[in-house]
Amino acid sequence: MIELLQNSNFLIGSPDAIEALKTKHQARLLTISDCHGQWRGLVRIIKQFGHTCDALIMLGDCWRDLEELLELAQEDQAFNQLIPPVLAFVRGNGDPSSFPVSYDIGRTNPNARTLPKGTVLVPEQLLLEVNGHKILMVHGHMQGVDYGYNKLGLDAKLQGAGIALHGHTHIPVFEQRGDFTFINPGSTSRPRGGSPASFAILTVEDSFVDAAFLRINDPFGDESSFSIFEPF
Repeated sequence: MIELLQNSNFLIGSPDAIEALKTKHQARLLTISDCHGQWRGLVRIIKQFGHTCDALIMLGDCWRDLEELLELAQEDQAFNQLIPPVLAFVRGNGDPSSFPVSYDIGRTNPNARTLPKGTVLVPEQLLLEVNGHKILMVHGHMQGVDYGYNKLGLDAKLQGAGIALHGHTHIPVFEQRGDFTFINPGSTSRPRGGSPASFAILTVEDSFVDAAFLRINDPFGDESSFSIFEPF
């Protein structure tokens, strides 16, 4: 269950849930990117996996899907119960810097005091702390991830993060380079490079992070069918 409240750190959830995530052992992160408006698929993923995870991470080009998710969570308490207690998201190259919902989600957020009620703020990047690890979240277009990880790796190093999550390329990736781990869950609706429509569930242990990548077998249909696969 999630409390529909955006905090000053841009995370949605109760302050207690956000604080608990920092030290939670073996945290599970449902990680999604590049939905591009296929929000019904996002809802199916959450219905099957959300209740098993400690946070939902959305890595950009998902704003319309996020809007629909938040409205449904407000209207449907049964669905709200399935959403992980912390929701973190960043702005993609196709996303606005803010969008409205029908309720005052930023009522205690000082960043939203001069904005209309119901404004959700979408940050360019986030530094999320999970189980003692600092995780840098970006979409990736500003870091040039199409051409490599030099800029993203430098950004992660400057912020003290050993894990960097991104989207943008629509291609799932799990790559370790020295002290850094780079992860892209792929796209839930527009895969590229011969990869399937996909998302990932990350497990953040005390000393490492692992990822299970899941293929969406029917991304545009009504069937909720998923299978584990290894990215190229």
